[in-house]
Amino acid sequence: MYYVIGDIHGCFSKITALYGKISSRIGPDDWLIFLGDYIDRGEHSFEVVEFLIGLGRRHPVVFIKGNHESMFMDYLAGKDIQKIYYQNGGERTVDSYTRQFGYFHVPGTHRFFFNSLRAYFEEKEFIAVHAGLNPKIYIMESQNEEDMIWIREKFFRSPRKWEKTVIFGHTPTAALTGGRFSVYRDPERNIIGIDTGAVYGGTLTCLRWPDMAEFHA
Repeated sequence: MYYVIGDIHGCFSKITALYGKISSRIGPDDWLIFLGDYIDRGEHSFEVVEFLIGLGRRHPVVFIKGNHESMFMDYLAGKDIQKIYYQNGGERTVDSYTRQFGYFHVPGTHRFFFNSLRAYFEEKEFIAVHAGLNPKIYIMESQNEEDMIWIREKFFRSPRKWEKTVIFGHTPTAALTGGRFSVYRDPERNIIGIDTGAVYGGTLTCLRWPDMAEFHA
């Protein structure tokens, strides 16, 4: 089975509580798949990344890149020319790392984590991706990473029905469901949104594939 987990955004207490609910269910051949946006906006980005690195030592895990990780990597590389990182909650991540060390420092294990993130994960029946996919492109290898971490309406408003179920985060489901922070299921397009707004007062969600069981914290 696959346990697919949505946007954490520095909500350390929610990821630990969610893992507490699913840990006893995870078998040795099961996978954890995280959809990105581990950092920013919430207060405990360092702790979240440290916890995820630890999970990677205990379970088969896929860590997908979100737009917030992309912005953070640009910030670390001095490429945040338009200063958009702080405008998107990045100061909370900088503060989190600064509290750990007394100055802003990202340890090597964390840099390795950020540099190792994948653009997507594809299985025979579903695709896991942070933001979505370009509906005009039919070959996964031709999808653009910029779309996979940033796309919104062009993906989830497109009339295209995907052959494989696309499980995505990025867009809080309240924007898709009419205000409810619940899992968004669209059988007409064969897409499922699981960013249930953990950092906005909603829950952190895990969707288990293939039985579609939901777990929330």
